[in-house]
Amino acid sequence: MKYVGKPIQRIDAYEKVTGFAEYAGDLELPGMLYAKLLLSPYAHARIRSIDISNALKIQGVVTIATGEDFPFRVGLYVNDRYILARKKVRWIGEPVAAVVAEDLETAEEAVELIRVEYDPLPPVLDVRDALKHDAPLVHEELGEYAHSPAFNPIPGTNIANRFVVKKGNIEDGFRKSDVIVENEFFMPQVSHVPMEPHVCIGQYLKDGSIKLWTSAQSPFAIRYILGYSLGIPLHKISVYVPYVGGGFGGKAGINFEPLVALLSKKAGYRPVKLELTREEQFMTAPVRQGFYGKIKTGVTRDGRIMAKQIVYAFDAGAYADYGVNIGRAAGYSCTGPYYVPNLEGESLTVYTNHPWGTAFRGFGHFEFLWAIERQMEIVAAEIGMDPVEFRLKNALLPGLTTATGEKLREDAGRVDQCIRAVAEKIGWGTPPVKISSSKVRAKGIAALWKAPAMPPNAASAAIIKLNEDGTILLSVGVTEIGQGTVTALAQIVAEELSVPVEKIKVVPFRHTDLTPYSWQTVASRNLFMEGRAVIRAARDAKEQILDIASQVLRTPKDDLVIEDEKVYVKGRPEWSIYLKDLAAGYVYPDGNTIGGPIIGRGYYVGSRLTYL
Repeated sequence: MKYVGKPIQRIDAYEKVTGFAEYAGDLELPGMLYAKLLLSPYAHARIRSIDISNALKIQGVVTIATGEDFPFRVGLYVNDRYILARKKVRWIGEPVAAVVAEDLETAEEAVELIRVEYDPLPPVLDVRDALKHDAPLVHEELGEYAHSPAFNPIPGTNIANRFVVKKGNIEDGFRKSDVIVENEFFMPQVSHVPMEPHVCIGQYLKDGSIKLWTSAQSPFAIRYILGYSLGIPLHKISVYVPYVGGGFGGKAGINFEPLVALLSKKAGYRPVKLELTREEQFMTAPVRQGFYGKIKTGVTRDGRIMAKQIVYAFDAGAYADYGVNIGRAAGYSCTGPYYVPNLEGESLTVYTNHPWGTAFRGFGHFEFLWAIERQMEIVAAEIGMDPVEFRLKNALLPGLTTATGEKLREDAGRVDQCIRAVAEKIGWGTPPVKISSSKVRAKGIAALWKAPAMPPNAASAAIIKLNEDGTILLSVGVTEIGQGTVTALAQIVAEELSVPVEKIKVVPFRHTDLTPYSWQTVASRNLFMEGRAVIRAARDAKEQILDIASQVLRTPKDDLVIEDEKVYVKGRPEWSIYLKDLAAGYVYPDGNTIGGPIIGRGYYVGSRLTYL
């Protein structure tokens, strides 16, 4: 290939290293106001009263909002989160009030003058405590929340979702085991720490429409959730995403966008900007969920896994957000890539009084696969078997059944071949090398798989336009958050249409009014899925080019070649026409025109999916 797979300069590199790249924090709109949040000092407390009278006296304060102003719940899968805390707070850092002022300094001054009276409540800070029958309830109204039918919040508990898989006869499996090993595993919540903190601007217009400028991974998801939560038709919501300074999952869902939109309405329809400080990012932005796992495994002396009993509990914090789907994904793939004939698996998403959890690289797999693989090492040591041999003996191979009873297909990959290849490459079996009196260099191996838990209609789309000078404009919905996807997509276009990468521009912003639909920038899906959409769009454009060129050159399409920015007849390169001369239709010397603007369209939706 001429372009794909070749090392090239990233197409967004110049703008980023020179400071010309425009991020949401760089935007200044006419008449813009600035918001500052008052955050809860308690993990769990009733709100008795909020006094904003002194703050309103500060010159330059335009308005102040509390939870009573916005009786709307939002949520990705469970509508459990108020835009500002109402009646009670559920973690240290939950927004309680928002000041809108002419400048940021005034907003900061006014926030300090707001007085809130709290009645502290017992917090629940460990998922094991949260699961006890007498635990304080984080959400007393859990049974009232609207939620996706795929999830099962349990009223009267702290369980936002419960996912259970059962297979075979677990009692029989443990009875046939020679050795039974049981372990517990813990992992705390983790902050994403993107280089760019959360920032968004909202403007509520008098015609009932909303404009948003935000640092986000998934503009179409924001539009949908905002429309659903506020009862606004989607065509009245515009979401604009400029350059984004990192996301890692923390900007995948909806965050502060509803707040700035409603603050704008309360402030007289002027645009309102909210930008978190680094301290606020740690306190009030979402995090990776915490994790607790308990795994009981029964094996024979010759290394066969006979049974597993698994409990995973994900610490969702104060609100469910992506957490319920993370728990579900972990439930599907709870065993890791191993065959377990007898299984009881339970994956819980649990409310606590921690910051609310959301997507983070790996979508829960990082946590539970660490637990599975750590125990594989422990069990192998217990029975005196080499860890690689133990994994190979229990590898889930095509034809065997997964935790949900589905037979693994031949095209799903071969974990045994992967393990053998890695073991060979790293020289498995050679002894550790002593580096110093306190250090050795040793080798370890782990086997992983992933169930991304995406909906079957998680689509991607692309539009390609051929410009009048032969350059190309590519528009896609994937958000560039540092992963380099847009550069790779430009390389795909270059390969398909034989145009140099430097003559291809990928539109550097995402705008739900203008950009083709893309489900979300999550799950490591975008180069594959957006890439397939781009290939189809490029081939659609190519067909249009060849249709016109065939008439101009009076040659069947099958005898034409696109190369070096022109179309020519096979074996007769002198019979050619430049792409630029076809971009808006070809004009004959007598003035007659054939064809029209070249606009390629492509989309991709996953196929050959296994429904679990």
